[in-house]
Amino acid sequence: MDLNREKVLQAVVQALAEAQYEIDDSNTKIIESTRPIGDLKYFDSLASVAVTVHCLDSLGYKEPLKLPSLFIDKDGNALTVGNVVDIILELFKK
Repeated sequence: MDLNREKVLQAVVQALAEAQYEIDDSNTKIIESTRPIGDLKYFDSLASVAVTVHCLDSLGYKEPLKLPSLFIDKDGNALTVGNVVDIILELFKK
């Protein structure tokens, strides 16, 4: 799969939107500056693990991760959608 920022962003937003719809049927707009943990209703660290797996599977990434979630940094801080896209692009460069 030829990955670029737009394709990865689309995959992340779609995974978040699907997860959000399963939790809460409101239609929250998700953009690069959205911080899912904190900005999306009922989206927590546990939900972030499921969305991480869904995102990486949909993009064809099969390597193990050092952290279970792309939405939290090593210090426990919640990341934005844009940060997550950057991390995924870096993962595919390795």
